[in-house]
Amino acid sequence: MKFKQKCYDCAENARFQNFILLLIVINAVLIGIDTFELNSNIKKFIDVADTLVMYVFIVELLIRLVAHGMKFFNDGWNNFDFVIIVISLAPSSGAFNVFRVFRVFRALRLVSSMPEMQRMVEAMIRSLRGIAAISWLLCIVVYVFSVMGTILFGGGGENGDLYFGNLGLSAYSLFQIMTLESWSNGIARLIIEEQGWWAAAFFMTFIISTSFTFLNMFIAVFTNTMAAVDIEENDEQQVSKFHEEIMEELSEIKAKLHDLNANFESD
Repeated sequence: MKFKQKCYDCAENARFQNFILLLIVINAVLIGIDTFELNSNIKKFIDVADTLVMYVFIVELLIRLVAHGMKFFNDGWNNFDFVIIVISLAPSSGAFNVFRVFRVFRALRLVSSMPEMQRMVEAMIRSLRGIAAISWLLCIVVYVFSVMGTILFGGGGENGDLYFGNLGLSAYSLFQIMTLESWSNGIARLIIEEQGWWAAAFFMTFIISTSFTFLNMFIAVFTNTMAAVDIEENDEQQVSKFHEEIMEELSEIKAKLHDLNANFESD
């Protein structure tokens, strides 16, 4: 058996892939543990284990490169793995200690190793155009309410000046309110005490217009994209299955024609 074929069989072997997936998880855990204050022996063990795992990743990458040749780079996820491993090879000692942080990028290989995560990432990337459009619309809405908040509350008291004293403060305060983080006791009630209960209508309208409406819009875009990805994947599987059935039928027809030709020649 040729060396390239051996590499291909190894790269496509389910046990080998599961072993690499397990190493990715272990490596991610070790990187997290390394952030704690540890004694020298444990830290040395983690460094040795991290180096060994890195060598395994390099060998795995070389096996896949030999197995697929230049076609390896036709797959975006293979390119992703290649870049991650190259980045994590940056020196992480002495003056280059800052590059130690690049080791954590190896955990991202979990995405390329699991088809389910690949589908989620693909759906997220495809959703970017719709999400960008919704984000621009959200910015316009926040801008309009920021101008309104500055005019209505900016000169109305100490809290009004603190949270809505200018356009920038208003935008930041409304962003906090949009996230529903301490919006009622932290901002809204203080403004209501200064301005009156009519100010509650402003905050309620803003929350309904942003937190509830736009959140559902983001979810709808991602859900539709995810459904489209699933449909395309199922269609590809059906096409592959149909192609295999056609090839099997063609093989049977060729075999029958060969038998007929042999019988004709014998007669």
